Amino acid sequence: MEHLLEYQDYLLAYRLRAIVGGPLRPAAKELPMPEYARLRIERQRLAKALLASDDYRDGLRRVEALTDQLNFGFWHNPGETVTVLKKVVQAGGCPALESEEGFVDALLTRSERRRVGEDGASTLARYYLGLVRASAAYLDPDVFTRLRSEIEPLRASLPLFLALGEDPALV
Repeated sequence: MEHLLEYQDYLLAYRLRAIVGGPLRPAAKELPMPEYARLRIERQRLAKALLASDDYRDGLRRVEALTDQLNFGFWHNPGETVTVLKKVVQAGGCPALESEEGFVDALLTRSERRRVGEDGASTLARYYLGLVRASAAYLDPDVFTRLRSEIEPLRASLPLFLALGEDPALV
């Protein structure tokens, strides 16, 4: 289940970056799940090989490129999220980050919304927007810890909007 949630994290981060555009615009097209999994395995293999390598620079550049392409850690890395928020502000804002309704309208397809239902879509929005809010507050460790502890229990009950076997870019 965690691998599917990771792919879902990727899709939502990709879509958000595409909507905001500018320096956040993804360099490549949205990855279908099998390609995401292949690149994720490649990233993991390269990262492990780097630990044993004396000349790690080329490998590190590839790991960083894959990390960016996969939006790896996008929602869960406060430093990355704050960087994204600064770029969103520079771009004039993004309705997907302003409300649960805006998040759902901007980042979920109609078929994904049908799959998870209204309550599930609200849970998804509350969880991901909660991660963004917690990250924005991470300079204050107490606030960050409180906000993260409030939203972390949601991850175990997040609905999957994925339809296995479908290419999400076509739905």
